[in-house]
Amino acid sequence: MAALHEDPHVTLIGKTPEDLTAFEVFPPGHASFRLIRVGSGYQLADDPAFPLNTYMVDQMVQDLTTLDAQIVGDVADVTGGTDALGLGEEHFHVSAEYADGSSRTLHFGRASYSEIPSDYMMLSGDSTVYTVSPQIRSNLDFPLGALRPLPRINFNSDLLDALEVQDQDRYFELALDNGFWLVTSPLSYPADLWKIAEIKKDIETMRLAVYVGRAEALDLAAYGLSQPVRQVTFHLGESIILTQAEDGQSGNTQEVDAQSLRFSIGSEIGRVGFYCLYDGAVYQASYASMGFLTTLDLFGFLAAKPVIIPINRLLSLQVEDAANHRIYQVELVERIEKNNALALDEEGRQLYDPVISMNGAEFDQDTFVQEYLKLVDLAGQGRLPGDYTTTGAPVTRFGFTADGMRLDLAFYPFDALHLAMAVNGQAYWYVPQQAVADIAL
Repeated sequence: MAALHEDPHVTLIGKTPEDLTAFEVFPPGHASFRLIRVGSGYQLADDPAFPLNTYMVDQMVQDLTTLDAQIVGDVADVTGGTDALGLGEEHFHVSAEYADGSSRTLHFGRASYSEIPSDYMMLSGDSTVYTVSPQIRSNLDFPLGALRPLPRINFNSDLLDALEVQDQDRYFELALDNGFWLVTSPLSYPADLWKIAEIKKDIETMRLAVYVGRAEALDLAAYGLSQPVRQVTFHLGESIILTQAEDGQSGNTQEVDAQSLRFSIGSEIGRVGFYCLYDGAVYQASYASMGFLTTLDLFGFLAAKPVIIPINRLLSLQVEDAANHRIYQVELVERIEKNNALALDEEGRQLYDPVISMNGAEFDQDTFVQEYLKLVDLAGQGRLPGDYTTTGAPVTRFGFTADGMRLDLAFYPFDALHLAMAVNGQAYWYVPQQAVADIAL
């Protein structure tokens, strides 16, 4: 490129926002769209009901009514002409119309790579080359979908009752049942509580990136959504919204019915995101905020520590081994203070103590609690081979009965130092043999 002459600063457009009557945007690779002024705002010319992000539109209006630039020189002096400036056949441009009957068409090129960041720009009918702040293009260069307000989807994760994941060739489901998170299909297995907490945290930051269009108006196959790679459905329980009056007093309450939110995952977008079908519309979604939907995996939800029943929910525990068969019964009784008052915790809730019996005879409470905590802490040390199947009778079996849940935990010979751990008949982990032997129940 030949050296260009740098001339003084110039104001190309100096009008008020009210002077802009219409503008049309031509984003490369996307359909153009035209916005017209109606009253104090703007609407899409061919679809007046199309919702627009007023903040983003106001930014566009500001840049199309107040525009300062630096004159660089004449395009005739540029080696390679408009192509060298990034103003060749396909480039971003926008046309603006004003109340006085005048108009401007702004053509934006590549970055000028000058000491102060700037972009090349030209006006239709003018051979002068200008540079402008790159923020100008950043405020203007959007496909129409980027101007549509996005639905809020980061719901209160405490309302989550169940989660379904449907792939093209497999399916699994988790559900909150009587306070216990369980994998309920294709098998019955306690869910990893750390993983559940992680998913809830991810839910709180979910957001869609760009609106593409209504599903019925699009060729879903072009977005990989005619046969989605995956469908993730969140089932939410009933809730109550409480509004507060300005004086701080309680206001109205609104009951919200149980609902389900489904996200269908389609084609990848340049390794940074994917197309997503939600509530009848197609959006772009980023891996940064919604990528966790693509990585949900059944095995990741299977608890390595399967005994998720706290002792205050336990009703009975059956233990079978080569020696005999023992049944522990757990009954919770009110804790009484020395002054005969009911014992309460810091939040005013009543406290209970477990009373334990074994085969009908009283059993030491502290011993039972100590050994039961070993069961709760027992974790899979490694994953069993994919073709492993249990054979013969288990070395030890524990049968748990809780309020709203039953759990079967059986241990089978695996190698010299380890036992295979089967949970409700499904064996995925092995544990140290000594860890099981140390549980004195």
